[in-house]
Amino acid sequence: MSHQRYSSADFDDSGRSSPNLAGLDSSSALILVHDSSDEEAPFDFSDDEDNVNNNHGAEEDDVDSHFTLGRPYIQPLSSTSVFLYLLSPYLKLGAMLLPNVNLPLKFGLPALLVSAVLSAFARQIWYMLSRYMRKPELDDIIADGFARGRGKEGRRRVLRTLVRAGTGVLRVSLAVIYLRESSHLLPQLVPDDLTPVPAWIMTLLLGVLLFPFNLAQSLSSKRIVWATWISIATFLLWLSCVIFAYSKGTLGVSASYLRMGKLWQSITTIAFTFTSSTTLSLYASLKANKIPHSSVTSKSPISRSFKTISLISVAVAVCLTLPLVFFAAAPNNPSIQDSPGARVAPFIVSLKAATLFFGVPSVLVTTPSLPIPERIRRSLSFQLSKILIFILVVVLALVPDRVAGVLSDVLIACGLSATYFLPALVHITTHFFKRPLSIVIPSLSTPNTPLPSSTFASASTSSNGNGNGIGSGSSFPPEPLNSAHDPLLQRKEAALQKKQFRKRLVWDFGVWVLLLPVGGGGFVWAVGTLAGRW
Repeated sequence: MSHQRYSSADFDDSGRSSPNLAGLDSSSALILVHDSSDEEAPFDFSDDEDNVNNNHGAEEDDVDSHFTLGRPYIQPLSSTSVFLYLLSPYLKLGAMLLPNVNLPLKFGLPALLVSAVLSAFARQIWYMLSRYMRKPELDDIIADGFARGRGKEGRRRVLRTLVRAGTGVLRVSLAVIYLRESSHLLPQLVPDDLTPVPAWIMTLLLGVLLFPFNLAQSLSSKRIVWATWISIATFLLWLSCVIFAYSKGTLGVSASYLRMGKLWQSITTIAFTFTSSTTLSLYASLKANKIPHSSVTSKSPISRSFKTISLISVAVAVCLTLPLVFFAAAPNNPSIQDSPGARVAPFIVSLKAATLFFGVPSVLVTTPSLPIPERIRRSLSFQLSKILIFILVVVLALVPDRVAGVLSDVLIACGLSATYFLPALVHITTHFFKRPLSIVIPSLSTPNTPLPSSTFASASTSSNGNGNGIGSGSSFPPEPLNSAHDPLLQRKEAALQKKQFRKRLVWDFGVWVLLLPVGGGGFVWAVGTLAGRW
């Protein structure tokens, strides 16, 4: 059955069904009990994506020839492009502010590693939820997790609207801060003997350059891919210049860090470095890019596994941001202005501005569209929603510093909540407080017993000793043994169940840590900070 579903308790961390039903008799009839209120999935996932190859010890994805896209803005992406978009958010504003957090190494290094681990863990939670619920996007998962069932269409519609609005606020805030910081950095390159360029003029000029990127349809657009690659390249060049300046003792405090809001403290800045919000759409795009082969049992290479790509992106980000934490633990006190280290300061500023500027297109293209009536959309030959969002981003980038500080606080609050808190909340709600999607149970039947004809044939052959008796030519094949009473299979089943139970304990512990100490503690700290309590 191609659309067979399992209960939430029967899925492990790789998306495979639990072996807790394997000990039942395989020859007994099975009944698939569906949740009658379950909606049809917009596309199908392979249930055994991450089977373990015992010969090679690697996880490989089965090719799912029936995978189809349910939404036009989720386009197929290669594994290289998916890696690019998974890595890119880690090498933007948060990473560039790390040298200024001024945090001792005994706190900064554990904070960096813990943030990276929690970010990878949260991505894995979204991956598991997407496979279990067979939903491609965040609003689908939220609606199905909190309002599944008949008669709840209105609640699902409200939840989808709230999720799209929250996603839009996060993406627009991120694009605004990127564009604003770029426009405030570039005027520093103008020599002192020339007339300084106001920041608002630089914002408008950058907006004109940014407009062609805004017209792209999806992340698969070549202009978006190239802009993201340029952003990664400029970050690497910026990192090289920062390392050189620090080695010469001339690395100063960035003005960008001073323009941030109250919530941009040392630990929160490190945690923000590993925030991302496109995990689900990238997973769907990677699945959509799989090319079906002629053989059903063919495997795709491990390089096409989403979990592998995600872990590699996190590991690369940790390696690239680790030196910045060391710089923050022992900051420079630059005093010599005419030195080789001071001469790279303009390159640091320009490369930082370029990194943030070329990071805006990938943010804008994934911003949810505005709810414009269909009658108006059909009457226009251009994309009104994209243009309005672009104008909103440019206008918000022109606001005063005090308002920009509030926007930066909104950005870090939304980014941290969407990355660390929300996946844990959805996971716990779905698996602890909701009914399973469906359950596979054995039907009530009598245990297997040998048929009379088979018993007679066996007796005839055994009476002749060598099996050449009168019944040997017409004997029936022996009936299979009842696997439910096989001691060896029962021991293997018990071992598998024990291993599965340990995995579930680890995952349950992890999601509760994300929900309560990280999410709840962070919320209390944010309220106290904004209220001026600490």
